[in-house]
Amino acid sequence: MADIRWVWNEPEVFRVLKSYEGPVGMHIAKLARTVTRGAKRRANVSPAGDIEAGRPPGYMRARIRWDRGRDLIGVYADISSPARTARDNAPYGLFMEVGTRAHIIRPRRPDGWLRWIGSDGRVHFAKVVHHPGTRPYAYLRRALWALRGA
Repeated sequence: MADIRWVWNEPEVFRVLKSYEGPVGMHIAKLARTVTRGAKRRANVSPAGDIEAGRPPGYMRARIRWDRGRDLIGVYADISSPARTARDNAPYGLFMEVGTRAHIIRPRRPDGWLRWIGSDGRVHFAKVVHHPGTRPYAYLRRALWALRGA
């Protein structure tokens, strides 16, 4: 019986499993592009945009992107929307995905007023707003579920 010798080619294993140009990295990139397109299709868009902040309709959707990385296990892709709210720089994309709890909105200055355009098209003023929160609009999870075939 002949001796069988196993040779582990570490550079080739890295190229196949952990490099961006290898088959696994290329497949991850293809999946990330598909999920990003699906998330952009499913993202909620305010027809008016954020007029006061000077942001056009589709601000959050236009910022949905994917980034790739590598860790000890292999290549991965992060899909996110780094869109931020104009007033307090909060993660707008995350708030759309998971929703928000009821919260109180106060003016920046103690003697200031809040001003917004309501759904009726009129300008409203208040010292304090008791916001009821927003329901989740799972644009990213639905894109992932579509990829999975769920």
